Amino acid sequence: MSKPISNDALILLRLFENHRGIDVPQSWTDLLQRYHSVFENPDKRPKTSWRPERLRKALNEAEAQGLIELQRSHNWTITSRGLEVRREETVRRMKS
Repeated sequence: MSKPISNDALILLRLFENHRGIDVPQSWTDLLQRYHSVFENPDKRPKTSWRPERLRKALNEAEAQGLIELQRSHNWTITSRGLEVRREETVRRMKS
């Protein structure tokens, strides 16, 4: 991995994983409603939805880096590179 990804891009990558730890495709609506700021600071911020502009920026960043891709079904999926970056970035942040 060349450089750390933004908090929003990491949160976006985490949203592909369901409650069983399986990565599933997500639509715009799924992602827009599933963001919870609790990922950023669980003690101080209430759960909220993404603002569309913020989600679009995170999607653009992740797509540009090859971490997610848009399928014909209009759902985004996490790529194998996205899985690797999510794992590496999570470990890096836990160590710091």
